[in-house]
Amino acid sequence: MLTGDDYDFHCHSNLVRSVLPFGLAESDVHDVLNIFQVTGLNSQGKYFMETSPAKPGDYIEFFAEQDLLMALSTCPGGDLSRWGWGEGSAEENSMWACCREIKIEIFEIEEEAKVEVLKGWEEPKKPEYKGMHGMKIPGGEIVVSVNMWNAASGYEVDQSSFKDN
Repeated sequence: MLTGDDYDFHCHSNLVRSVLPFGLAESDVHDVLNIFQVTGLNSQGKYFMETSPAKPGDYIEFFAEQDLLMALSTCPGGDLSRWGWGEGSAEENSMWACCREIKIEIFEIEEEAKVEVLKGWEEPKKPEYKGMHGMKIPGGEIVVSVNMWNAASGYEVDQSSFKDN
């Protein structure tokens, strides 16, 4: 924004570019999971960023319960808690000064250890999703909603056609 340059290299766009060769599109990329970045909304609802508490050598482990494609990106802006864009930003205190590499290691449980390590584990089951994400009103709730509306508005809605009445 400061220079007018078109710059489309951020966390989300990095993830999109990484999944394209696998036949996926931007709509397949879910929200970014910030592991070593501290962001949120303050008490006034304003977005904030704080310095990452991560130190060299810190790590996180995931256990994949099914085959997956995982795309990773380090923030191309550096430490966003240090607003150092534009002219006059001190290099030693800039967003780029604390960029750290990311190391990825993928492990597979050894065959002889699988029985003990996976004891009690079950493969995830497909959810019984019936469609209409949040658009169908569960039984009984429509009657309660109409009754509340009737009471508040003074009008009366005929409920004889409701299934669960």
